[in-house]
Amino acid sequence: MAEADIRARRAAHKRLTFKEILRAAGPGVITGGADNDPAGIATYSIVGATAGFAQNWLLLLSTPMLIVVQQISAKVANVTKTDLATLLRTTYGARIATPAVLLMVIANVITMGADLLAMAAALQLLTGVKFVFWVVPLAGLMAYVTIFTEYKVFSKYLLWLVAVFATYILAAFLARPDWGDVLRNTLIPHISFTPAYLLGAVALLGTTITPYLFFWQASGEVEERRGVDGMALRNIDISAGMIWSNVTAFFIIVSTGAVLYSHHAEIRTAADAARALEPFAGPYATVLFAIGIIGAGLLAIPVLASSAAFGVAGLAGWRRGLGRHAQNAPQFYVVIGLSFLVAMELAVGAVDPIKALFYSQVLDGVIAPVLIVLMILLTSNRKLMGDYVNGLPTKVIGWSAAAAMIVADIALAYQIATKGLPG
Repeated sequence: MAEADIRARRAAHKRLTFKEILRAAGPGVITGGADNDPAGIATYSIVGATAGFAQNWLLLLSTPMLIVVQQISAKVANVTKTDLATLLRTTYGARIATPAVLLMVIANVITMGADLLAMAAALQLLTGVKFVFWVVPLAGLMAYVTIFTEYKVFSKYLLWLVAVFATYILAAFLARPDWGDVLRNTLIPHISFTPAYLLGAVALLGTTITPYLFFWQASGEVEERRGVDGMALRNIDISAGMIWSNVTAFFIIVSTGAVLYSHHAEIRTAADAARALEPFAGPYATVLFAIGIIGAGLLAIPVLASSAAFGVAGLAGWRRGLGRHAQNAPQFYVVIGLSFLVAMELAVGAVDPIKALFYSQVLDGVIAPVLIVLMILLTSNRKLMGDYVNGLPTKVIGWSAAAAMIVADIALAYQIATKGLPG
């Protein structure tokens, strides 16, 4: 084994201090926060309102899967020092890489539009100012920050926004759920082979283990230049971010499941969920839920736009990176700008917000297992990864994540073919 590899292995196994662990916070924590964008919040809210706590067990199941998949994304970037889209293109060719990346980009832009609309609706709920007046200022602010802010400042801004998800923990306690029922449904799987349940399961998995996170994680590692010497810190960063992501999702489902499911409330957006909480859980729950939606959008939309740009630029071989000035990577930043423009059009157009929001997550649920399989194959290639190929636990959990999502997709397709889409 090369001397550099030996040093890296020793660094990965050395005892870390608390200060080093705190300093590890970076792409993994940001990725975990971005996982719960307003579209994700709406998806979890709809799952809670329509199924109660019955799908909580999927969050428990998906947590180690999410951690491992994101660690694979980070590892391949740290070893090869290349973003994911470029690796897919150079390893598998354009025929495989192009549809995988472009489907991710389409889902990202649709999600951005739904997220902008959700943020604007939440601001309308808090201020009384009609949502259409919020869309352009919100998009303009986030586009400016993403394109013109220095990367180190930008990443700190994103890290601080992760804390906003604590509002959902408070909202869940205000909802006063039956915690025994919550625990039972979290630990014991409850499966219903109906189109509505399976559509919710695919959307939940699609918004939890979601493709744009793979691209953002890999690109974030390249931006941070952590390399193989930072493996241990990288894994702590990712684990903390993914656990926080699913803890947040858990409390969103608890708050909506406790209140809206028991009262048979029908919701179409995350703002609807916030509004529906007030008669049963009080105005504070509504305010907390709305603040969470706004903060989630401020964190997630720049990540969605950036990961779309990383994907397109990686496919095309353009210069890319948030650490570059706009004049040094013009095509990369043009893609970011176009993503915001299309998202604004979707937000103020005649698109049904719930269909755009919910089905974009279903699309993610269909794309994700394909990308997971490709990434596992990449990181199991000794020629590419050297001594950093996947170990047995990583392979088992990674293939399990792909298999779980494929089985859910097949079951959903069968149910829709035989019984049609749920109303």
